[in-house]
Amino acid sequence: MKRNLEELAKQEFKEIITTYLLPLLDVRGKLKLKEITSSNSELISYSYDKNGKGVLKIYPCVSNENSQSPFYYEISTYSSPTIKKCLTPILREILKVSEYNCFNNTIHKQRHYGTKRCRRDSYKQRVFQLAFEMGMCTGLTCTYEKATVLHSILCRMQEWAGRTYEGKNVPFGLVVDFAANASEEAVSYLHFLENDSSAVFTDGIFSGILLDKNGKLLSFLTRNTPPPTNVKNQDMFVPYQFFDIAQHCEQEAIGVIVLTNGEILLIKNRAICFARRGNKWIFFDWDRVYSNLRPYFLLDKKIKEESIYDKIKAIYCTLLDVSFSHTGGCLAIVVPGIETEEISKIIKDRFDLSVTGNPPEGISAESKEKIEVLKYLLVDNNSIRSFFDIEKPLRKEILSLDGATVVSLDGSFYCAGSIVAVTGGSSSGGRAAAAKRLAQIGVGIKVSEDGYIEAFGLPLNECKDEKEVQRMRPLFKIK
Repeated sequence: MKRNLEELAKQEFKEIITTYLLPLLDVRGKLKLKEITSSNSELISYSYDKNGKGVLKIYPCVSNENSQSPFYYEISTYSSPTIKKCLTPILREILKVSEYNCFNNTIHKQRHYGTKRCRRDSYKQRVFQLAFEMGMCTGLTCTYEKATVLHSILCRMQEWAGRTYEGKNVPFGLVVDFAANASEEAVSYLHFLENDSSAVFTDGIFSGILLDKNGKLLSFLTRNTPPPTNVKNQDMFVPYQFFDIAQHCEQEAIGVIVLTNGEILLIKNRAICFARRGNKWIFFDWDRVYSNLRPYFLLDKKIKEESIYDKIKAIYCTLLDVSFSHTGGCLAIVVPGIETEEISKIIKDRFDLSVTGNPPEGISAESKEKIEVLKYLLVDNNSIRSFFDIEKPLRKEILSLDGATVVSLDGSFYCAGSIVAVTGGSSSGGRAAAAKRLAQIGVGIKVSEDGYIEAFGLPLNECKDEKEVQRMRPLFKIK
């Protein structure tokens, strides 16, 4: 009986990890069970193996002086150590409602979800999903009381995401300031969200509602409402159309934006942290993107660290813009040492935007017209501006062109909207196959029309693992 309980507990814990944790990070390899007792002081640990790979160890309980974890699971990851801050509160909440408890050296059932398998699984999935969301909210707010308010708002928003008002889908923009207290007479906006009239007060882009820590109404926000502090020169990691709301999401203020397509965005410290697409929550990890693109920019020996940060930030924010516009896009970054002939093999009908004069011979009239329009939009003082210097909306529109946009590390354009020569027999989608092909000249990034992002890169010289030395390796994904 004891042995059977151990196996069931291991199976349940594996399902928790696979279903709720692994989709939030970038994994490399398979999840491995380690049947070793551990004196771990935290639910999730992050370390590096001898090849410099990140390794996550995930435990079913925290050990103390009288008890140890009976087993744990291990997986290699591309994600940065900061992923622990996201995963730990989620795992902690799910373990509170798990069927099996592994604490105090005794594996036992701590609750029953029914005897019939279908009903049991249905109950568990629903409860685990609620625990996941509560853990996500706890990680953002840091206290259970605040997390309860935020989760209540999310539940209301999810209800509205599936409703219409006068036949139309409704957008919302809310900012909850957990450091603020409204007056006793203030209206509970949480309660008001049950009223159909709440649908007309905010659109999430040009207007929003500011709430206090209990969900009571504080004020109406517009693009002219001054933020709590001057954030002009501070980083904003959100799609540019949400800047007006995001500038109020600092310190203890968290933004909740619902789009007309039903997507829900959670914003903290002026950065998108999570987004709900369909029935799935997606984690946005700026640290992961920066740490994996930075080595490629370091190949340019003249570039300064501050400039690297600004360039990667521009790339990340543009990816967010394309992701939430749902146009799809493909971007390649060429690293030093790649010959022009190599680029021409990958890009069909390639035309260099930096070339002045008439368009090259042999291209279609449509392509010639596109070249002229792009040059007109990009030229300043008789030269093509850098990809990193053009306006955010224009950068998004160029990346959204059908085909690939290819730039160098300094932002010089090779081409925009060009077709990629994809090898036959590809098992992935068109944009994913194009991104993998473009990775042969440096970095290839694709944004699908459903908003998911994947990036691949040319292996760097410092790569020591022979299995990693190939013409393409995964860099990051947000999906």
